[in-house]
Amino acid sequence: MTITLLDRAPSSDLAAGLADFEAGFTYPLGAGRGFRISHGSDYSRFFRSMGRAACFVAQDGNRVVGALACVVRHLSLPAGGACEAAYLADLKVLPGAGSGRILLRLASAAQTWGSRFTDKAFAVVMEGTRATPDRYTGRVGIPRFEEAARIAILRIPTDGSAGAPVGRYVDDPDRAEISWRALAAGACYASGGDPAERSEISPEPIALADGAACGRLEDTRRAKRLITLEGDEMISAHLARFAFRSPEAGADLIREACRRSGARGYPALFVAVGDSAAAAIHERLADCPITVAPARVYACALSTGSPWIVNTSEI
Repeated sequence: MTITLLDRAPSSDLAAGLADFEAGFTYPLGAGRGFRISHGSDYSRFFRSMGRAACFVAQDGNRVVGALACVVRHLSLPAGGACEAAYLADLKVLPGAGSGRILLRLASAAQTWGSRFTDKAFAVVMEGTRATPDRYTGRVGIPRFEEAARIAILRIPTDGSAGAPVGRYVDDPDRAEISWRALAAGACYASGGDPAERSEISPEPIALADGAACGRLEDTRRAKRLITLEGDEMISAHLARFAFRSPEAGADLIREACRRSGARGYPALFVAVGDSAAAAIHERLADCPITVAPARVYACALSTGSPWIVNTSEI
C-alpha cells in the first residue's frame, strides 16, 4: 500500500480512480434519503479553497482504497485570541479486511504533515459515519480527539418557503463583517482561504440592518457536488458565516437567504446551526419542510463545551 500526498490536480489516472472510489460512499440526509460526493477531476481543490491543504490517498496497486484531507485553518477561540488548527475532513476507507490498517496509515500521514504547523486539530462528522475520530485516535502516536460540540445541518427548500423579504437587509461587506465579529464572539470558528475557489456564484455577504444576524451566500459547485442516490445533482446554496443574536433574527436571515437563493435558481439552502439553538430556529421556520442532519465536532488539544460555528460549504 502506498500513501500519496495530493495538493494539486491529480493525474488523469488518479482522478479516475478517485472518482470510482468516491462513488462507493453514501451519506444520510434525513429519513430514507442519502447522497454521495463528487470532488470532480481536481480532488483537492475543495480543500485548498479553505487554506493550506494536503489530501492523503491510499492505493493498493492502482486501486484507491482510502483518502483523508487535512487543511491548516485559522481558528478563533471563545475566550478571545486565535490559533492554527488542522481540519481533518473527508475520511473514507474501503470496508473489509485491512480497513483499520489503512485508516491508521492515513491518520498517521495527516498527523505527521499537520504537526509541522500546529498541535491542534478538529473534524466535523455526520451522524451515522462509522469511523468517528474518537474511535481511531489516541493510539500509535495519534493524539486523541474528543467530542467538542453538536450541530444540526438544515436543508431548506427555497421554492415558496421564503415569500417576500421580512425585514431590512444590507449587502455591504464592511457592515456584514462588523456584525459577524460581534455575533461570533464567544464561539469557535475557522476562517481563511478563498470561498470563490469553490463557489460558482460570487460569495455574497448579507446581514440584518440592525446587526442582529449575518451570513454569506455561496455554493460549492466548482469543487464539490452532492449526488442523490438516484444519480441527480443535489443543487443547493449555502449560508456560511451564519451568526445571530436571537432565534427570531436567525430565522429572518435564513428566510431572506432562501429568497435570494431561489431567485438565483437554487432549489434549496444548506445552513448549520448549533444544537442548542436548532429547535428554536426550526420552530420559527415551521412552515418550511426542513430536512435535519445532525453532526458532531471532534477536537484535539482544544477546549470542549464551547459553541462552534460551522460552514456547511466547508464540511
